Amino acid sequence: MAVETDRLKMRVDAARARGDLTEPQEMIALGIDGFIDKARAAAFRDDPIPGRLANWWRGTLVEAAYRNMHSARSAMFDLYTDAELRAEIPMVVARANSTLHRDDPRLATVAELAALPRLRLRPRMRRLVGDSYERLDLEHGQLRSFRNIVLMAAAFLIVSVGITIGFVVTHPSWIPLCFDSTADLVSCPSQMAKGATPTWPDVVVVTGMGGLGGAFAATLSIRNLKGTSTPYDVPVALAVLKVPLGALTAILGLVAIKGGFAPGLSNLDNQGQVLAYALLFGFSQQALTRLLDKRGSDLLEGLPGGELVTPPPIAKGVVPPGPAPTDPTNASGLPQPATEGATEATEAIGAGLDTPQEPSPGTASPGMVRAVEKDRPVDEPDGATQQDQFDQLRDTGNARADQTESEEAELLEKEFGPANASGIYGAPTTDGPVPAADGPAADPAGPAVPADPDPAGSAAADPDPAGSAADRPDAGDVVGEDRSS
Repeated sequence: MAVETDRLKMRVDAARARGDLTEPQEMIALGIDGFIDKARAAAFRDDPIPGRLANWWRGTLVEAAYRNMHSARSAMFDLYTDAELRAEIPMVVARANSTLHRDDPRLATVAELAALPRLRLRPRMRRLVGDSYERLDLEHGQLRSFRNIVLMAAAFLIVSVGITIGFVVTHPSWIPLCFDSTADLVSCPSQMAKGATPTWPDVVVVTGMGGLGGAFAATLSIRNLKGTSTPYDVPVALAVLKVPLGALTAILGLVAIKGGFAPGLSNLDNQGQVLAYALLFGFSQQALTRLLDKRGSDLLEGLPGGELVTPPPIAKGVVPPGPAPTDPTNASGLPQPATEGATEATEAIGAGLDTPQEPSPGTASPGMVRAVEKDRPVDEPDGATQQDQFDQLRDTGNARADQTESEEAELLEKEFGPANASGIYGAPTTDGPVPAADGPAADPAGPAVPADPDPAGSAAADPDPAGSAADRPDAGDVVGEDRSS
C-alpha cells in the first residue's frame, strides 16, 4: 500500500510539472492528494485508530485504505495526456474483465475504446475503472460479512457443544450413549463390560470422534477451494465451523440410533461400532455445510481471477468475432450503421453469388444452371385493396389450374426452353453422349462429332428459340444460361 501511494503521488507531481493543467484539473489533483494521504494513514494505522479486534472484525483500516486508493486511481484519468490515456486502455479493459461479470453490459474491448474520440474516451475510461473498483469493494464487503456470519455460527456451536458436555458430565444418564450388545454385555463409547452404565467419559469420547470427522471433512473441502489474495480467510472460517458441528452431529446421531429412529438399527454390537458411527456422523455434517462451501466458493470466484469473471474459452480454430465498426468522428461512441461503400460492396458480393459459374467436369451443363433474380412486379391498380389482391391471386390460381397438359407444356417451353428426349425443359439440345473433356466423343452409329464448347449455342449463332429474356413475360422468375458473353 505504501509503495502504491508513493507511485500515485509521483504521477500527480509529474502532471503538475508539465504546467498545462487547467483550473478544474488542479482541483482534481488536490482531491487526489487527499485520497492518497487518507490511504497512507489507514495503511500505517494512524487514522482511524480502532481496536485490534474491532478492526479485524469490521475491516475498518482495510476498507478505508483500499477505498481511498481506488478513488485516487479513478480520478487520475482526468490528469493524463492523450498519449497516456490511450496507453491505459489495455489496463482498463483487463481490470474490468477481471472484476465485472463476463456478461456485464459495461464491459468494453480495447478496439471499442480505441475508436472513441478524445472527448468521449476520458469519461468512459474513468467511469469503467470506477465501476470496476466499486464492484471489487462491494465484493470484499460481502466476503467479510460472510466470514463473520460463519464465525458467529461456529462460536454458537462451540458454546452449545460445551454446555451439552457440561450437563452430560454431571448427569450421564440424561443422554445415554451405551447399547445392549448381548444379554450381558453393554457397549459404551468408553468401555464394553457386563452391566456397564453411562459415565461422563462417554460424551467426551463421542465428541472427540465427531470432531475428528468434522476436521476430516474440512480438509477435503479446503482442498477444493482456490487461494485468494483477500485479507478475509473464508476457507479457514468454514473449516472452523465443521469441527464443532461434527461433534454435535455425532452426539445427535448416536441418540437417534438409541431411540430407534433408524429402522432396523437400534443396537450396536461392540464398542468399535459405537466409535465408528460417531466418526461417521461427524463427517456427515458435510451434507449440511456443503451449501455454505458453495456460497463461499461463489464469493471467491467473483473476485479478480475467479471463474465467474473469466471470459469463456474459445473453441480451437474458431476466431472470435471482432467489435462492431464505429465511426471515430462519432461523439456518442456508439456503433454507427455501415457506410454506403460497405453496403455497395456487400451488394456486389451478393450479386457475385448469383452469377453462374463454369461447371466442373462431371457436373450439369451451363444450360441447367439457373440464377434467382428479384421477384418480378405484380401489375395491380394503385388503389387496390386487400380484397382486390385476394381476388387477383384467386383468379390467377384458377387460370393455372384450368390449363391443359399441352398449354402447360407450352408455358414451360416458353420459360425454360424446349424439352429433350427425357422431357427435361431447358436441357442441352444435343441428345448424344456428353463429349470427353480432351476431345470429341466416338459415336458407334456414325463418325465422330466435334465437341461443341457451347451446347446451347451462342447468342449470335443460336438465338433463344423462346425469345430473349427481356421478351419473355416470365423472365423475372428464372433465367437460363448466361448468353451475354
